[in-house]
Parts: sequence; C-alpha cells; structure tokens
Amino acid sequence: MIDFHCHAWLDKLAAGAVRSLAEKAHIPAFTDGTLADTRRVQHGQGVEKFVLLNIAVSPRTERHVNDFAVSLAGEEDVIPFGSVHPDSENALSELVRLKAAGIKGVKFHNEYQNFFADDEKAFPLYEKCEELGLVMLFHGGRDLGFSPPVKASPARLRRVAERFTGAKIVAAHLGGQGMEEEAIDELAPTHVLIDTSYASRCASAELGEKVIRAFGADRVLFGTDCPWDTPANTLRWLGEIALTKEEREKICGGSAKRLLGLT
Repeated sequence: MIDFHCHAWLDKLAAGAVRSLAEKAHIPAFTDGTLADTRRVQHGQGVEKFVLLNIAVSPRTERHVNDFAVSLAGEEDVIPFGSVHPDSENALSELVRLKAAGIKGVKFHNEYQNFFADDEKAFPLYEKCEELGLVMLFHGGRDLGFSPPVKASPARLRRVAERFTGAKIVAAHLGGQGMEEEAIDELAPTHVLIDTSYASRCASAELGEKVIRAFGADRVLFGTDCPWDTPANTLRWLGEIALTKEEREKICGGSAKRLLGLT
C-alpha cells in the first residue's frame, strides 16, 4: 500500500510546524511531524511506502525544502517530492536538480505560495515538469486555514490540465476539498488524477463514491494528509464504499505505482 500524501519536517522544525499549522486550520495532528513518527503511524497501519510532500512557501525556502527532499531520495520506504515557487529565479534549475537526484514530483500549495494555479507566471514551471516527467501534485480546493478566493479550484486546475496535456497532474483532496461536485464537473473529463487525502475527515463515503465513480479507480490515489489524518481512518472510509477487489488494489497502490513508474 502506498500513501500518496504525507507531510513531515526536519526534526528541529517539526514541533513548531505542526503546532503552527494545527492552530491555523483548527485541526488535530496524529504525529509529531517527524519522519520517525510518520513512519511509526504509516508502517503500523499497513502502508509500505509513502510520498512525503514539501512546500516552498517562499522563494527563500525553496532550496532548503528541496535539500530535505533530496536527502531522502535513497530511502526505501519514502518517496520524497520537492517544491518550487513561481517567484523564484532558481525554480527551473531546481526542477532539473530534483530530477537528477531521482525525485519523482513536486508539490504546489497555491494558498501558502500565494498564486492562482492558472496564473501564467507559473506556466514555465509546469512546462518544465511536463518535459522532465515530474508529477505535479496540487492542493485541490479549499484549505481550512485560508479564506476565499480559492487559488486552486477545480476550474482553475482544469485550465492547467488543458494547457499541459502531457503533464502528470494530481489534484489532492478528491480533486477539490469542499468542492467535490465541481471537481467532478471540471476535472473528471480531463487526464488529472485525484487523491483521497483528508477525505475521511470532511467528505461522506457517499460523496466519495460519487467522486471515485466519476474519475475511475485508475485515477484515484490512496492518500491521508498525515499528520492530519491516518491510514486507518482513510481505510475505514474506503471500506464504506462498494469497491471491487481490483478497484481497491488500484486505489491503494496500483495507480500510484503506474504514475511513479515503480515496479
């Protein structure tokens, strides 16, 4: 089983990051934010590998978060993603560096990075990701810590998908947290994949099944948003949905292996 959506920080930063983010979004955390505690929860609840997402919240932090990702590139159970910021003059070279280090994707969180997903200033980054074969994972829809307007709504992500038809794009949180119906309308007709991160906390199983049916199991990735949710919670939520064994295997690992090129 692969968890496609996790977060952890350097040990010296973990406690402050978890405390700050939990207070901002008014949600509890299920780990202390360290890699060791993330491993404890993931492996203890059946996950073999997990995608660890980093976010360059500013151009200044871009190199630091990517150094952390690169430092984990050789870990057997961790699939680290980097991150770049559209206002960074080094973003394109950072993407090349990440690819050369074996990194398989990057995370964009448009709320924290403060740009709209379909802002053309980010298009050179998307083009380079498409060229390099890097997965682009976007926080989809609303974020509990931010007020509207939503910077990565399904409609905006659709414009990105239609412009970059060869890019590997994942819209987290069922394609749009709190905007699941829009995700069905806007993103299901595209090539965008979605993940199930935080779905057990904010979407009914009935709504989840509607989204999964619209996209198909081939385009759905098991994700938790750990430390904000756990594999056990997400598996219980999936268990309320009438999935075949084949569909469950695709969601819980098969689709991720195909997207990441894992054997």
